[in-house]
Amino acid sequence: MRIALDLPYAPMEFERPDGRLEGFDIALGDALCRIAELECQWVVQAWDGIVAGLMARKYDVILSAMAITPERLRRFRIVGPYLQLASAWFVPVAGGIDRIAPETLSGRAIGVQRGTVHDRYVTQTYGEVADIKRYRSVMDIQFDLDAHRLDGAFVTRVVGQHMFNTSTARYRTIAPAQPIDQGMGIALRKDEIQLAEKLGAALTEFRSSPAYDALAARWIETEPARP
Repeated sequence: MRIALDLPYAPMEFERPDGRLEGFDIALGDALCRIAELECQWVVQAWDGIVAGLMARKYDVILSAMAITPERLRRFRIVGPYLQLASAWFVPVAGGIDRIAPETLSGRAIGVQRGTVHDRYVTQTYGEVADIKRYRSVMDIQFDLDAHRLDGAFVTRVVGQHMFNTSTARYRTIAPAQPIDQGMGIALRKDEIQLAEKLGAALTEFRSSPAYDALAARWIETEPARP
C-alpha cells in the first residue's frame, strides 16, 4: 500500500535531517500497516497535487492530516476520523491584533495553506476585508510570518504552535471566532472497498489500545488558545 503525505506539517508529519519520516501520522500509518498485515510505502506529495495523485493511482491512500468535509466524503471513501484537531490564528505578539474580527483583520495580510479547510474558512469569513495570501505549504507561511510579510496565519493549532513557536513564543495564539474543529480521515478512491474495510478494522483495533493514547500524548500537545 502506497501512502501519500505532504511535508512538512509537524508534528503530524516531518522529515528528520537523516531522511527519516516522523510524526503522528507516520506512527499511525505504520501501526495500521502492522495490524492489517500490509506492506506499506510512504510517498511524499505536495498538498496542492495530493488529490490528483490519488485519482491518478500514483498511491493508494492519503494519510496526511486531511480534514473530513462533506465534499471529500462525496468524492472519496474516508476511513476515520482518527483524530480531532482544533484550528487557531497566529499573530505576531507585537502586531497589534488581540482578537479576531472583521474590523481587526481589515486590510491585513493573512496566510493560509492553499486548498485546505483553513483557506475556505478564511476566504468565506474574511475574504472581503482581509488580504488572503495562499501558500503551498505551512513552511512557506512561516517564512513570510518571520519576514513580517504577513499579519497573521490560520492553521491547525498544534501545527502552528509546533512550527511557529518552537523556540520562543513569537506569536500569539487566538481561537477562531467560530470553532472549526477538524476530524482527520484517511482518504481512498471510491473503488477501494476492501482496502478501506481492512484499514477501518485496523484503526478500530488500534484506537481501543493504550498505544493510541500513548501516540497522541507524545505528538499532540498544545497550549490553549485565547478565545
